Amino acid sequence: MDEKLTERKKKVLQALVDRYITSVEPISSADIQKQYLPGVSTATIRSELSHLEEMGYLIKPHVSAGRVPSSKAYRYYVENFVEDDIIDIEQLKDSISKKYDSVVEMVKDGAKIVSDVTNYTSMLMIANSDTLTIKDIKLLDMFDGTALVLIITDSGVIKDKEIKLPKIEANYVEVANGLLAKSFAGKTLSQIINSQVDLDAELEEFKQIFDNVIDLLSEYKKSRDGQLFVEGEDKIFEYPESKNYDNVKNFMTIVGKKDKLKALMKDDGDIEFSVKIGAEDGEGLNNMALVSAKYHVKGKEVGQLGVIGPERMDYKKVLSVLKLLGKIIDNLDD
Repeated sequence: MDEKLTERKKKVLQALVDRYITSVEPISSADIQKQYLPGVSTATIRSELSHLEEMGYLIKPHVSAGRVPSSKAYRYYVENFVEDDIIDIEQLKDSISKKYDSVVEMVKDGAKIVSDVTNYTSMLMIANSDTLTIKDIKLLDMFDGTALVLIITDSGVIKDKEIKLPKIEANYVEVANGLLAKSFAGKTLSQIINSQVDLDAELEEFKQIFDNVIDLLSEYKKSRDGQLFVEGEDKIFEYPESKNYDNVKNFMTIVGKKDKLKALMKDDGDIEFSVKIGAEDGEGLNNMALVSAKYHVKGKEVGQLGVIGPERMDYKKVLSVLKLLGKIIDNLDD
């Protein structure tokens, strides 16, 4: 078990991480005294820095007097010192206030906003659609032997799917609409796909329509589940860490492999916010960090948004943006 940090060690550690996040230069006792702890002598601060290094919180990269945070330091910093940053919530609201045809489009837009506001690479992974609930299904007769299927869910509209009509009798589409709504409305995607719809003998002529709709839902589920979108892949080159070839190579390897990103953003049970730092958990995030958050609409999880960047990322800003955007998305009007 790690030795408990004294209040002074906490202040020194917080000061060093705060300073290093903005400066990217090894921090000395004189730096900390001048900007954060003017009432403490440099000798005392130097002693505390030495103890923190022995405890694994700090690294001395070379012979200079300065030190830099370790992954352990960033972890302690996130869990003990990060508070909500001041973010322009109205600007975020304005950025995502338009009407969307689907929640996926809305959260994809959110991923771009996160990347723009934080200046880091952002990722969106769509949640499984098993609990997606059908509100209504409509067939729009195109009067050419085909119909446009509109599937209305609690997360938007699956639209522009055209199917052939087995019959073109005057009331065929009207009757089919009634049967579809009666059979599917209120059920989840998984309930519909995994169940067998039994029609009375006199309604057998509508079986093809039912099969077509179920096929459409199955295709939608297959194409949507686990989708991953990445925004701002080139943001890494705006940071000093990009001068290190190994850092860039590792970053591009992770961002370029969607299976790896999906594994990093995998569901962590009931945890709403996940922070993975460096190689602490064997995740392969050498000198990098990934912060992710679950997103909900009316209490239903629709996906996870994540930010990946240097281990020295501005955790306060990233977490604040993800929290605020989550609240905005969850409270958007239908």
